[in-house]
Amino acid sequence: MADAPAIDPGGAMPFSPYEFQIAARYLRTKRKNGGVALIAMISFAGIALAVTGLIAVMSIMNGFRNELFSQLLGFQPHVFVDTRMVEPEEVDRMVAEIEALTGVKSADPVVQGQVMASTERAETFLQVLSISPQDLAELDVVSSGDDPRSMTGITHGSIEEFGAGRNGGDVIVLGTGVARRLSVNVGDYVTFLTARGAATSFGVAPRRKAYYVGALLAAGVSTIDDSIAFMPLEQGQLFFGREQGIDMIQVRLDDPQLAETFVAPIEAIAGPQAMVYDYTRLDPAFYNALQFERSAMRLVMTIVIAIAALNIISGLVMLVKNKSRDIAILRTMGATQASVLRIFLIVGASIGMLGTLAGIILGILFVINVGPIQDFITWITGAQVWDPSVYYLYRIPADLDWGEVAFVSIFGLAVSLLVTLPPAWRAARLDPVEALRYE
Repeated sequence: MADAPAIDPGGAMPFSPYEFQIAARYLRTKRKNGGVALIAMISFAGIALAVTGLIAVMSIMNGFRNELFSQLLGFQPHVFVDTRMVEPEEVDRMVAEIEALTGVKSADPVVQGQVMASTERAETFLQVLSISPQDLAELDVVSSGDDPRSMTGITHGSIEEFGAGRNGGDVIVLGTGVARRLSVNVGDYVTFLTARGAATSFGVAPRRKAYYVGALLAAGVSTIDDSIAFMPLEQGQLFFGREQGIDMIQVRLDDPQLAETFVAPIEAIAGPQAMVYDYTRLDPAFYNALQFERSAMRLVMTIVIAIAALNIISGLVMLVKNKSRDIAILRTMGATQASVLRIFLIVGASIGMLGTLAGIILGILFVINVGPIQDFITWITGAQVWDPSVYYLYRIPADLDWGEVAFVSIFGLAVSLLVTLPPAWRAARLDPVEALRYE
């Protein structure tokens, strides 16, 4: 009788159809028949949930960072030029030369100061920026109009009368949080009090003046909305006793990420009497923390994926033990060690690939529906799960980064292959004689 043909003759190509067929059969075999279907499902679920968590967390971190930067840098200047020691005529020259630089969107001279704002119902301290009506209208947060998602822009009133006199009070703009604290709305009056008043024989007398609220502005960041007010530049110079002086030139760029590269050119224009710095110098710990938190969270979640993938090892070790007789028979029929190795690699890689794919789908669905999910959790718990006073934003942001998705896909599959290698190598090295000796 002729010998049975070899399953894996020397000329057979790697990953032949029969290898996939045997691997699929092992994946479907129930535990009572020596299979690892239950462990495979647990491994699949663990990897899927870990990948979903990584995509969701990284998307929220990206969204938080991008949204916060967008809101902050849509309102906040990108480069600051301190001109308190510079002559007024020099400031005009600096503004013109800075605006002529390629990549500079605007250079706005401002006067700033802190005041105590009061009404008949409340009082609060706030920051006042004195700016020209044209420069105010050109701010991104004003010119872009309302954004329903983040509720930015002029929410009430209009800036058309900004700086005009109105029944004994100049028209100003308040942040929405300030208006809420003072319990005022468009058409009401607010009294500003500053210690920088006129010099008298008895010392400096505080200056006090009432202003008409012409509009309410929402920057989209609670810390700004709760502490900001705008008044016309000339009124600010008068109120804070600056005469014709300018406190600062606020420079906004087409690309805020290049702010650091503009510091040196602007310093050359400003000269030694002015101090120039970019927005990251205002609170370096805050911006560094955003980047560190993003990197740390990615590391933590990749470790979670690795831990979930370790379940594949236990399943394959049990499969190799239960299928020792089958492996020995395959070897005696002509299957090579490489063929056996590939069969178990296919088993582990299939679990990892399918789990990663399911996790990617679930993660993308989570990111797309993060708003409704937030509303559902709020409705179920009856509590505000996203406090804007803590997170500085009004909604949970989530931006899907396809680069992150590709990284997760490659990492999930790579980890699955790596953890599959030890048990697959053990199966390939199994001695058929020893495996069949006691059968």
